[in-house]
Amino acid sequence: MPTRSSSSSSDSGGDQSPELRSPLLSNENKPAGEPETEKLCIDDMLQKYCGEFGPYQMKHFVLTSLAWALEAFHTMVMIFADREPAWRCLDGASGSDCDARAMAVCGLEPGSWEWIGGLGTSTVAEWGLVCEEKYKVGLAQALFFGGCMIDGRKDYQLT
Repeated sequence: MPTRSSSSSSDSGGDQSPELRSPLLSNENKPAGEPETEKLCIDDMLQKYCGEFGPYQMKHFVLTSLAWALEAFHTMVMIFADREPAWRCLDGASGSDCDARAMAVCGLEPGSWEWIGGLGTSTVAEWGLVCEEKYKVGLAQALFFGGCMIDGRKDYQLT
């Protein structure tokens, strides 16, 4: 004769009282005149309480998108303006220790090399942000994005 395990008897209802099998929140204790609660999904709730996508929402969307587009241009400018341009050794420079096979200008004598395209090719070339001054490029970018985060938080609180 097969025996029942304790789990199968509890699954089928077994010896449990009706109180234990009733739902936690029942409608039986509700007064007769009280209306049924309305169950809405997120879309229905937004439709009912916020309304349709109207001209104000479109204006807000366009202005927010415009702000992100302008920030994207600033980011792109930093990428291209802060690059380290190519350089070359000067022929006949005084004390020409310039080695064209060198990977960077850090170990070379100042005046024995020049930027290809001149000083105006990038921010790095114009301000001499190479070797021990190279950290300033990353610092300027970090400060810019830190400002964007602070401004974004301020704008978020205003809306």
